[in-house]
Amino acid sequence: MKNKALLVGINDYPLPGNDLRGCINDLVDMGHFIANQNKVYEWENIKTITDSKATKKGILEELDWLLDGVTAGDQLLFQYSGHGAQQATKHPAIEKDGLDEIICPYDFNDTAATAISDKEFAQRFAKIPTDVHFVWISDSCHAADLSRDPVVTNDKKAIRFRNFKGGQPIMPNVTKLVHPTIVETKASLLQGALLSGCASHQLSADAFINNRFNGAFTHYLIKNLNLYGHNTSMQKIIQYVNIDLAENGYDQNPKIEGVLAQQTFFKQ
Repeated sequence: MKNKALLVGINDYPLPGNDLRGCINDLVDMGHFIANQNKVYEWENIKTITDSKATKKGILEELDWLLDGVTAGDQLLFQYSGHGAQQATKHPAIEKDGLDEIICPYDFNDTAATAISDKEFAQRFAKIPTDVHFVWISDSCHAADLSRDPVVTNDKKAIRFRNFKGGQPIMPNVTKLVHPTIVETKASLLQGALLSGCASHQLSADAFINNRFNGAFTHYLIKNLNLYGHNTSMQKIIQYVNIDLAENGYDQNPKIEGVLAQQTFFKQ
């Protein structure tokens, strides 16, 4: 049995005004949680790529590493913290809203060729065999505004959003990087669980908590996994995360999709 993890985080985007603050800390905290605290993953089987190394090519190559040789009984984790958005789809038959969900690698330049779409993820994750415990965490921001700068309020909460050149504002959909129709009717494309930072009409936040920046979703996810994770389903964990976010003033509602939603974060 192999346990492998790929952790991707991008704070430093090359286009002006698009930097984030908490994505690298998200990876640091997740690595500590899975390897040091719980010892479910070994550091030699965890890969972390950040900032300029997290190009489209770099992310896809490391995803191939994550999935290489995977067999029934293995445990996989993929974490992404960074910008996300939507773009016009080339597959209108399965995208009723006419949009593909994407993540924005370091070298994203507002073109489809430099994004990683839900379809590209689906193609790779379709290779995951049954009985592999696969968890995908997406604490990503999606474009809802053409403003260029992250907004930091007096209480040091910042919105994670991605900006586009010209055109209309693109509304976010962070809940389903694999299209829901695919997840529901062809579950082999996501033999696992996708934990996402907020609902389709919302934005994810960079948050200043305990004197450092994190994704608000990632912070409260790890908090509740520490409290309840070993014997509690991921579906229930997400409910607790929603409570924490609401109580602390964050207008985002994390979601969970996939066939493992009722299972625990670590394989039992």
